[in-house]
Amino acid sequence: MTGAHVSEEQADEFAIGAMEPEIAALVALHVNDCLPCRLIVAESRRVTAGLALSVRRARPPRALRGRVFRETGISRPGPFTWAARIATAGAGLAAVAVAVAAFTGMVSIRGQVRDLRQENVGLQTQINDALAQDVAIKAVTRRLSEAERLSSEIRADAKDDRALLLAILSPESEIAEVFAVDESSAIGRFVWDREQQRIWFVASGLPARPAGQTYQLWVNAGGRYVSLGTFNTDSAGFVRYQTWAPPTIESSENAVVTIETAGGVQERSGPSVFVADLSGFR
Repeated sequence: MTGAHVSEEQADEFAIGAMEPEIAALVALHVNDCLPCRLIVAESRRVTAGLALSVRRARPPRALRGRVFRETGISRPGPFTWAARIATAGAGLAAVAVAVAAFTGMVSIRGQVRDLRQENVGLQTQINDALAQDVAIKAVTRRLSEAERLSSEIRADAKDDRALLLAILSPESEIAEVFAVDESSAIGRFVWDREQQRIWFVASGLPARPAGQTYQLWVNAGGRYVSLGTFNTDSAGFVRYQTWAPPTIESSENAVVTIETAGGVQERSGPSVFVADLSGFR
């Protein structure tokens, strides 16, 4: 054995019975207690079985049979004796042939397996390189996608700013002052663009709501408050909220901004933050 364990070559010899009896006994004792070596020997035995089944059994040559008879002292064997002896000799020779062929075949297979393993290592390296490149490409693609998203948001914000500016300058628009209920420093504007039927609520100095809360915009028409949606501010306390004007906007009396639960509510229930007088709208 090599060191404290059985090598592949020794396992092959042990499997085909080509090992010296004393060494074979030591190997048998060792593999009984060593799982890794027992697995190696088991694999060698499986390979041996496959090779043994693939070797064609051949009758030994006549001259070889005659020599064997002479050396054993049998000149004219009887039918039964002759059959028994020739079968015994043929079996022994066939066993030798199988052992030689098996050992040769196993050495060849071992070499092929090692070549395949080396090819697999090379292939795995190529796969790892490809995966690394794929990860890098995905990272670049993700950064490009994020850059495109930010660029799209910036373009959308610029478009909204332009639309709001045109609405403020348009003679068809109505603008109402928004008053803070708690006399805070927050200021705001309520803008209604008649031509586009859009409404903007713009404010600054408005604290951002914590998780679970939101601002909700309402307009009052005939004593009934209609929700125009929810919004929140940025980290600087600025908000520019845009929505479509409801059909009742021309008869609205006022607008209110309240603090509600996240997602908004159907009926106004939270404390008011801003109030705008819409009675002057034409």
